[in-house]
Amino acid sequence: MDERVERVLARLEELEGRTSGFWNVPCTTGLFLNKLIRSGDMRTVLEIGTSNGYSGIWIAEALSHTGGRLYTVESHAERFQMASENFLEAGVAPWIVQVKGHAPEIFEDFREGPFDLIFVDATKLEYASYLEAVLPMLASGGLIVCDNALTHAGELEGFFEMIEKRSDLEGSLLSMDNGLYLIVRR
Repeated sequence: MDERVERVLARLEELEGRTSGFWNVPCTTGLFLNKLIRSGDMRTVLEIGTSNGYSGIWIAEALSHTGGRLYTVESHAERFQMASENFLEAGVAPWIVQVKGHAPEIFEDFREGPFDLIFVDATKLEYASYLEAVLPMLASGGLIVCDNALTHAGELEGFFEMIEKRSDLEGSLLSMDNGLYLIVRR
């Protein structure tokens, strides 16, 4: 991994340890996403919830090897700007398109995709709305990964039930870190 990427990730990990408010994924989740993208030769990724760019850096670093692009959505102006600065400092900005706006409404006029991977790590009570909005943008054989499936299980209960009731989707819980919920089309 590039030294600039490692330096920015380490700084953001230290910042996360001192403050709360960015809600970044753990390092091992970032590494998991990176390896998933690289091993699957994924080229198009959508992230809902940029925050300060931590997970986006992991994702974009992988996409720099596959020749892909990350589209990352953030509604909060200060976080959007922070992420932009972190992407530049880490040297991964060429593989990123930042989208300013609130999901799921932003997707009404969104014309990108199809996406090989959609990573969801934003307002938990809106996961069902996100899913409905982005499912048409999921590539054949694509994967949706939702963070905080264990730490926010109560908030996501209705979302999990919705997935279980759908005959076209299959969800699986990966019990690592905050819990990752993987969704594929049947």
